[in-house]
Amino acid sequence: TITRGVNLDRSDFKGQNLKGVAFQQSIVRDSDFRGTNLVGASFFDATIDGSDFEGADMSLCNVEMAQFNRANLKNTIVKDMYVSGSTLFEGVKSIEGSDWSDTYLRADQKKYLCEHPTSKGTNPVTGVETRESLMCLD
Repeated sequence: TITRGVNLDRSDFKGQNLKGVAFQQSIVRDSDFRGTNLVGASFFDATIDGSDFEGADMSLCNVEMAQFNRANLKNTIVKDMYVSGSTLFEGVKSIEGSDWSDTYLRADQKKYLCEHPTSKGTNPVTGVETRESLMCLD
């Protein structure tokens, strides 16, 4: 299946093993990635607005230049994720219970996520608190 540079709007990838799959420069809006293994996958320059990543493992993902408007990151593992200066989390739907350990964010993006109303909870898999993993100052 070709997943790079294509339109995959409203796709259902729920629960699949997509480890290392490249969604580079693809349009993947309003898609279902709940519970999906996305370790090492690439969403470089991808449009993922409104997609649902609840409970997914996005460790080591490349999200350089990606935009997370309306995306659901509830209980998502986003450890060691590669984020560039142009990655935008503005408008993200939920980050409750997400684990951001060792993901280095631009100062304004970190501030935005720490001030997000859903910046709370503990990841059910890793046991790490969201605010602690973001290194929010409380």
